[in-house]
Amino acid sequence: MSPLPDRDRLAEYATKGVHLALRQAHLAPEEIRARSLARQAMTLEPPTEKHVVVLTPRDWAVHVQWETMIGQALRLRGARVTFITCGGELGLCDRVNTYEGPPVPCTTCRRYVHGLVDAHGFDRVAIRDGWEDHSPSWEELDALGLAELLRVEADDLEYGRLIAVPLRWFLMRSQIDDDPLAALTARRLLRAARRIAQGANAALDHLQPDVVLLLNGLFLFESIMTAICAQREIDVVTYERGFLLDTLLFHRSSPENLYDISPLWSAAQSTPLTGEQDAALDRYLADRRVGRRTNDRYWTRATYDAPSAGTGRLATLFTNLTWDSAVLGQEGGFDSIHDWLTTVIDAFSDHPDDRLIVRIHPAEVKLAGKQTREPLAAFIRQRYPTLPSNVEVIEATDPISSYTLMEATDIGLVLTSTTGLELALHGKPVIVAGHTHYREKGFTLDVNSPEELVATLGRALAKPASVAPSTDLARRYAYHFFFTAPVASPGVEEHIPGLARTTIRDLSELGPGRNDGIDRICDGLLGGGEFLPSLD
Repeated sequence: MSPLPDRDRLAEYATKGVHLALRQAHLAPEEIRARSLARQAMTLEPPTEKHVVVLTPRDWAVHVQWETMIGQALRLRGARVTFITCGGELGLCDRVNTYEGPPVPCTTCRRYVHGLVDAHGFDRVAIRDGWEDHSPSWEELDALGLAELLRVEADDLEYGRLIAVPLRWFLMRSQIDDDPLAALTARRLLRAARRIAQGANAALDHLQPDVVLLLNGLFLFESIMTAICAQREIDVVTYERGFLLDTLLFHRSSPENLYDISPLWSAAQSTPLTGEQDAALDRYLADRRVGRRTNDRYWTRATYDAPSAGTGRLATLFTNLTWDSAVLGQEGGFDSIHDWLTTVIDAFSDHPDDRLIVRIHPAEVKLAGKQTREPLAAFIRQRYPTLPSNVEVIEATDPISSYTLMEATDIGLVLTSTTGLELALHGKPVIVAGHTHYREKGFTLDVNSPEELVATLGRALAKPASVAPSTDLARRYAYHFFFTAPVASPGVEEHIPGLARTTIRDLSELGPGRNDGIDRICDGLLGGGEFLPSLD
């Protein structure tokens, strides 16, 4: 029997239930505040600046509120702002995962998105309005296997490639060849993708935007819109959550580089942090250790017991969620996260006096409703019926703090996990195998193949001090990544995961010169430049 949720979780569920009911009556607090802001916006002059289109297809509350609040800020600067929504009836999309659907909650999803956009007083166009009720059923898909489905092209779009990340996200696993749901789900997503493309093209024909703003570019609606905008040479800006709670990162580049701050780092890497910057970073790192000021807190009662001492070196490998968009396509010289993991475990057969701890990511089991269908501990047990005696696996369910492991370890190994950056901040050599934002910044050991990983691991085990990172350099990068590159979320805070509330009462609070972050967002969207600040 599963344990009952704790009191805080029960209170969270109750609050979400109340908000869900209020949404159905268009009485959610954010809608009431939106109508007030819309009344204030009625006094503004007609738009004279660029036409910004915002893609807002799902009822992910905090994203809808971020996007509408950015729309209000743009409106104050003379921009014309229009929203493209979904409108429903696709059959399947990534609003849900395999535990939740199909069916997709189109009615409640559409009601929330349309209600909030309307409450803010923005024009909107639905993708649903642009595809035909009796569009072709695409019957030829039924004769294709999974590999062929992922290579499907039509309408000058690589539909198979565009659904690759959404498909794995929906199935919550990266290796899908043996998944009985994979081909069925791929067909459903391909049919939905073609309808999305038809509706998106119709909307863009009608709206003729100068720039399109959308979430990260890797999900279903967003990947298709990004590809279509590339065909039409329409400027696209993507955004994603920052790691510091209630912050956002914006990019005018490919979706795979959302966290890339290379231009900022080029200007900042040679400048030491000030005392104030050092203190701010220390405070944030202390908060992260206990789960504060972060988007995900996996344990309310973590344990901090250090691993037992041994005679040789201790290496710790920190895994990712296999189906996380931060991993898919970012595996570097490895075929998969599984290939990387087995390469490291096998390498320790040549280092019997040293130890390896594999820390399975707690998110495998701690994300409610998104528990992985591809647990890495189970993969290890299947691959190694008898695990090497110098290898230990710490399961996802174990509440031991990863920070305790970082402090105890001699060498860290990561694919793309942010733990790699934190290991460097602890002065630990860290071997990075995947394409992550802090790779090749001067404080990690970056490898490009299994052979290079094994060789680098051997050198590091022999003499960790010889490959130790510059903590000063790592701290400079961490400060600018966590604090300088992101902007504070514009007038919105996510006070409960999945819910958000408006933090402004007067539209003028979003106006030019009132908030540096909002100015940076709007200047980037309207001015065509990058969103990273100048350090001059």
